[in-house]
Amino acid sequence: MNACVDLFCGCGGLSLGASAAGFEPRVAVDVDSVLSSSYERNHKRGKLLVADLFELEPSILLEHLGSAPFGVFGGPPCQGFSSIGRRIPNDPRNDLILRFFHFVSELRPAFFIMENVPGLLNARNRPLLDDGLRKLPRDFVILEPKIVDASKFGAATRRRRVFVVGADTSQIAPFPSSLLDPPETDEITVQDAIGGLPPPGKKDKCKITLDPFGERLDLMFSPHDMDYREKGVSGFQCTTHRLEIQERFSKVPQGGKDTKSRYPRLAWDKPAPTLRAGTGSDRGSFQAARPIHPVEPRVISVREAARIQGFPDWFEFHDTKWHSHRMIGNSVSPIVSRAIFSRIANHVSGCSG
Repeated sequence: MNACVDLFCGCGGLSLGASAAGFEPRVAVDVDSVLSSSYERNHKRGKLLVADLFELEPSILLEHLGSAPFGVFGGPPCQGFSSIGRRIPNDPRNDLILRFFHFVSELRPAFFIMENVPGLLNARNRPLLDDGLRKLPRDFVILEPKIVDASKFGAATRRRRVFVVGADTSQIAPFPSSLLDPPETDEITVQDAIGGLPPPGKKDKCKITLDPFGERLDLMFSPHDMDYREKGVSGFQCTTHRLEIQERFSKVPQGGKDTKSRYPRLAWDKPAPTLRAGTGSDRGSFQAARPIHPVEPRVISVREAARIQGFPDWFEFHDTKWHSHRMIGNSVSPIVSRAIFSRIANHVSGCSG
């Protein structure tokens, strides 16, 4: 009953939250073999299909599942709607939103979740979303799309994304309008998230001790191996900066920006701004601005970025820093994902109890 499909899965931020809430992401799909390369290492029971959803048919997913999934979720590519960087209104990937809803219509899950950038709700982009929603069977009741700020859910980033959620009322009751409301929780700062981590060094892996935020993440997302900290945590390879760049970074105040690179400097006492992904080789291999550490004259490490986004320390990314930061920047915060999926699980349980 709890089998799910993750479309446009990337490294699996949505899948991680779904698993923590009791759902089972059984099949995940992504066209990018690099950004999804660590999916099966982190999601032991999930099957990754590297495929183009324009070419893949829903029947293939049903063959892998054996029956209709209980949930379908995903975040279609957002470059055409983004307010950051180059907006690409005629990007063919924009039509993947329509493809997402085609899969929902054909697979007929009990619920779906779609995540995207807030720009999707702009006047020139909203018609595409509405066209997609019209593809759904009439039994689906859709909540009004809502912009969710990850920092309001307990992540150390002010990442804002729109969520569209619907329930097939022939299978479950409609979701309450409060489903996407932020919970009552304390704000998590950058210092809360990364202050307990050791600084990066020459090696990617290092042994780390348990700190309060790391323990919190382990309670949210159960490790596959309880001894993983002693065996070594990845994401600690440093980025080497020339002396003049270090001197320039050291002069940037917390919350300010480097005048030349435009890299923002994180503030210890606030959540981080949105971590950006950059682009792959198919879009020019542009590296996004990586934040500067609050007190050290360097950009943040992969593990620090992962903590800010809400990934537990056992979660693995790509072997390279560039692709790891792309994975993190493209992902839904698992903390937000877990909160939403937990509410859905409670709703379904309450309806059937």
